[in-house]
Amino acid sequence: MRRFPFVRPIALGLILVFTQSLTWGCATTRLPPVSASGADFQPLPDEQRLWERSREEEKTLLEKVTVYDDPLLVDYLEGVVGRLNPPAMAANGELRYRVTVIEDPTLNAFAYPHGSLFVHTGLLARMDTEDEIATVFGHEMTHVENRHMLRFQRAARNRQIGWTVAAVTAAVILAGEQGEAYGEGDWARGARIGVLADLFIGLGLQLAVLASINGYGRELEVEADGGGFAKLEAAGYDPAAAPEVYQALLDDHGQEASPAEAFFFGSHPKLSSRLENAKAWAASRPEGEPAGTAGEPDSFARRIRPVVRDDARLNLELERYDLAEWELERVLGWMPGDPEAHLLLAELRFAQAEAASDEESAAILEVEGETALREAVRLDPQRPVPHRELGLLAYRRADYRAACVEFRHYLDADPDAADAGTIRDYLLELEQDGHCPADS
Repeated sequence: MRRFPFVRPIALGLILVFTQSLTWGCATTRLPPVSASGADFQPLPDEQRLWERSREEEKTLLEKVTVYDDPLLVDYLEGVVGRLNPPAMAANGELRYRVTVIEDPTLNAFAYPHGSLFVHTGLLARMDTEDEIATVFGHEMTHVENRHMLRFQRAARNRQIGWTVAAVTAAVILAGEQGEAYGEGDWARGARIGVLADLFIGLGLQLAVLASINGYGRELEVEADGGGFAKLEAAGYDPAAAPEVYQALLDDHGQEASPAEAFFFGSHPKLSSRLENAKAWAASRPEGEPAGTAGEPDSFARRIRPVVRDDARLNLELERYDLAEWELERVLGWMPGDPEAHLLLAELRFAQAEAASDEESAAILEVEGETALREAVRLDPQRPVPHRELGLLAYRRADYRAACVEFRHYLDADPDAADAGTIRDYLLELEQDGHCPADS
């Protein structure tokens, strides 16, 4: 279930949530990674409480987001995580990684301290190789393995101010972004930001806010980058993928990214800095050292293609046409015979035609849209939606016989469609006017 709230006083609410802290007390923030103890690892008492709290948060989150339903994709991503996981970490019996994909076009990935790794379809759709996906997961896994959430929590308690500062930062970013979007009449962007505000702030998901919006502070984020790079290399992935991940997000494909959506990558200055750090790390690898070969291009394309296509649909809904077109080009490059991609391409062309500034451009785009619809029908004649769209096109051109044929195909393919009654009314009118021969 998704909700799209309008501007609300989220700043105050978030501050109140964050300042409902536990008893303050000094505790060391110098903790060895989980892997240091191997099979003997046992969580500390406050760590166990943190895990319990994060599991409860995760339940709340999963009730509100749309989980991307693709078991083979999850298997594939967990295979990447398994290759990145060092043996000493895998040996512990208390903490296991589990991947969940959220259907959302924002550029986000984060981890809960008990091992749940979350990644959005929007981020996966921007990745070009398995090595780049490994870079993202390596960073998040280091947060978990090095116990960054616990270390940050202890530091915040010791200072008695960290949580409030984090709260104010997140609230200002999200409330300001959302208010600006609505003020400019950009309802799609405002709604997108509103979802994040509602989920992460309105629901009091303190740990998710920390993990995906604010981060753990420069020191721990740099440590997570370094740990992720080391995991990448140890697993046999290509070190050159590290800077490519950050460069991919700087390449906006014609769309201006919202500062509130690129949580994993941070603000533009932070992203540029991380790109330079990644380049320096990749350049420090010994000369002549062969590039990693852990990633399998065929497996990557098979599993990521549907994600990119479905993310194009989400971006179409948000009117991010340049990004949707880039994604559909990728999909059709991998699989030219994907009928759903051709259907989405038709929707894109019609939307672009409607937004075109001159009639000539609009006419060209409409022809390309119709061509894409016919290709979708050729590839899958039983797919109902292209028949409906072709029927509507024919009707508007007064080609009533063609409209009758397409509407009948549509109802044959999906007799229980939500708009079946409306289409039957159209057919009734056409039949009454003699436009639908019995053999059509």
